[in-house]
Amino acid sequence: MPSASATSRRRSLLLALVAVLAIAALVVGGLLWRDRFGSGEQEAEDLAAALSAGEVPSGADADTADMHERILGPLLEAGAVPEVALADPGSAEDGTRAATLEWTWTLPDEAGTWEYTTQAMLRRGENGWSAELEPAAFAPDLTATEHLELTTVDPALGSITDRDGAVLFSELPVITLGLDKTQLEEGELDPAARELAGLLGIDEDRYATSVADHGPEAFVAALTIREEAAGDYPLDDAGQVTGYLAVDGTRPLAVDRGYAPGVLGSLQEASAEDIEDSDGELEAGDLVAGGGVIGAARDEVLGTAGLEVVATDADTDAERSLHRIEPVDGTAVPITLDDDLQRRATAAIAEEDSPSAVIALQPSTGDVLAAALGPTGQSYPVGLVGRYAPGSTFKTVTALSLLRAGITPDTELECPETAVVAGRSFKNADSMDPSLFGTMPLRSAIAHSCNTAMLLQHETVDHGALADASTTLGIAQEAPTGLEAFMGSVDPEDTGAEHAAAMIGQGRVLASPLTMAVVLASVQNGETVAPRILADQPSATPEVPTPLTAEETAQMQEMLRGVVTDGSLDEFADLPGEPVIGKTGTAEWTNEAGELTLHSWVIVAQGDLVVAAFVEDGSYGSVTAGPIAREVLEGV
Repeated sequence: MPSASATSRRRSLLLALVAVLAIAALVVGGLLWRDRFGSGEQEAEDLAAALSAGEVPSGADADTADMHERILGPLLEAGAVPEVALADPGSAEDGTRAATLEWTWTLPDEAGTWEYTTQAMLRRGENGWSAELEPAAFAPDLTATEHLELTTVDPALGSITDRDGAVLFSELPVITLGLDKTQLEEGELDPAARELAGLLGIDEDRYATSVADHGPEAFVAALTIREEAAGDYPLDDAGQVTGYLAVDGTRPLAVDRGYAPGVLGSLQEASAEDIEDSDGELEAGDLVAGGGVIGAARDEVLGTAGLEVVATDADTDAERSLHRIEPVDGTAVPITLDDDLQRRATAAIAEEDSPSAVIALQPSTGDVLAAALGPTGQSYPVGLVGRYAPGSTFKTVTALSLLRAGITPDTELECPETAVVAGRSFKNADSMDPSLFGTMPLRSAIAHSCNTAMLLQHETVDHGALADASTTLGIAQEAPTGLEAFMGSVDPEDTGAEHAAAMIGQGRVLASPLTMAVVLASVQNGETVAPRILADQPSATPEVPTPLTAEETAQMQEMLRGVVTDGSLDEFADLPGEPVIGKTGTAEWTNEAGELTLHSWVIVAQGDLVVAAFVEDGSYGSVTAGPIAREVLEGV
């Protein structure tokens, strides 16, 4: 029988073996449990991938999902795109792992990137590893009440200046007049809106509807006026209207109301329709360029907006900047206008009661020096985009085509009182001296503007040759960058009576005052002139099939000088300075009342200046347009 000591030893050995086996089981079990859920590195990689995709991490609880949406949602909606890389998975200790995340946000509108690092905690639980995210895991030092927002940093507005640096368009002080609905009871809204609209001279029904449609705490603007124009409105009376409010501010505007219409263009806040049609490029408050120089140089004038990522506290609305991209301010865009000449041209047509315009050009450069518009009846800038029969100013083109056909300034032409071409009867102006009818040289036919002498040469010059001469003198070229302009048209296929009518600037020939200014500028310059409005663009001579020759230039200048010394522009003969050349024009047209009336034209050149004056409903060129052009030249 074994001794007690042997039995004791066997029991001890058995217990030791059991203990070893238990420990081994615990170790193996632990290893198996760890292997079952992994080390957490893959979950860290998955976390980075989910955040890169702008998604809630897999397995996240509802609180984490809400936090993700609250903090990152505004940034993602603004178009920012995150890329999150796992820089360091960290060490797994006590069932936790602190992963280091590298964030790179690509900001919208090619504004660059925002980079930073954060730490995110992963914890191993019964169901494996999962992220336990705090706000600071999404952005540096983010608190529990903060979220991220992307805001626009507005640049300073640039300006448009004249050729000498005078500011023509910039941010100017304005006053916005309207009603503060918080000061009004429901029953007071309509009468207050109508009373204010009546005082300000705006549509009462439209404004009353606008007031009714806005929310109960809205300020509803009725009219925005220049600060300098405040005295033109009964603001003291408006101040007695219940709810009236005047708000000071600024707006991008021309230096004067109505300054160079069609040239400068405009900047307006984007309308709802603009925003809807922009495919997401515009939002409320953005400025939309409307035509003219602003349309062509919008980016230079507006500059480039900056961006700022801010952490916004939901409780206090306090903001702190996390990343900022500075805006690029707008610059001064120089244009070719001469402010003094522009104002003088505007004053010269200030009394016209019909659509009218003055265009001034510098022949040597093509620079548009002035583009003035009359004060009444203007629905668009007729000097730039008007389409009118140019009348006898077009005989400048006809004269060039005749020279090219072998006729000289001394060639005798028939100038009867009337003529018939292809069954259509033509006559000379009633103002023409009957003693001139008969035979006269081409130079005299130009000086006295004999219609019949020109159109009776319709077989000498076909319409293709007439159109070619018009191209030489700048008609039908591309409009200059920065100006919406009609540069004229001459159909090369016209025949018969239409061709004959075109030779005296009637028929289907059309031109704007700018067009005819270019025609005379080309004669004065000795080569085709291209108009220019943006001063930083180089002057260019258009390529034309048949350029002007030196002999043609001399002959044309001589004949157009004769219009001043011997013809219908004799009132310009006494102007001091360099010799004046030019041409008058009168074109018949039928107005809306069915009455036959006259377009009045004058184009004149002196030295390096061309002036075209036009009045839609006037008398003969020398009578209506002539004094306007002379007033402009006299002030030079």
